[in-house]
Parts: sequence; C-alpha cells; structure tokens
Amino acid sequence: MNKGIVSNLLLEDYNLLVKYLEGNTIRKILDCTETHIALLLENDIIIKFLHFEDEIIFDVELPR
Repeated sequence: MNKGIVSNLLLEDYNLLVKYLEGNTIRKILDCTETHIALLLENDIIIKFLHFEDEIIFDVELPR
C-alpha cells in the first residue's frame, strides 16, 4: 500500500498495523462474527478487528 494514500488521521494506526501484520502469516482465525474478527499470527500475536457503528477498531495482543 502506498503511504501517500493513507489519511494523516490514520497514519499512526496504519504504521502500527504494518509493524505487526506485514510479512506475517495468519495461523488461525480465532473468532469471526458479523461485527468482529480475531486472527492469530504465526508469531503468536493476536490482532482483533471490531466494527462499531461507523468505525473499525483494532487491538494488538502481544504474546506473554
């Protein structure tokens, strides 16, 4: 994705997703509903996406 097309309001979120997602493989889909999805990556990081009203919220859970 070209950084030039990412809104300045979303640049911090974009960079965080790039840091944890780019180059990693999804090992397992942990949960999937109409409003959220949780993905387990090959490096044991869990990425959760939640659709709430008009926003997409994500959370990164690092391995312990």
